[in-house]
Amino acid sequence: MIEVAVDILLLLMGTYLVLGFLFSFYFILKGASKMDEDVEGSPWHFKLIIWPGAVLLWVVLLRKLIRK
Repeated sequence: MIEVAVDILLLLMGTYLVLGFLFSFYFILKGASKMDEDVEGSPWHFKLIIWPGAVLLWVVLLRKLIRK
């Protein structure tokens, strides 16, 4: 019983991270500049810094992008 619950939890976490990873590419390339104009033309160092946050917080960022 516990093994099934752990398997389901790991599957959900893995799915969340894969979706976040895919979303982060769009967000880094186009979405961040839609939310803040100052991001346009920023160096790759900055984009590298915000990448982990975009992966983990993709649901929040997606909601903000949809509202704009």
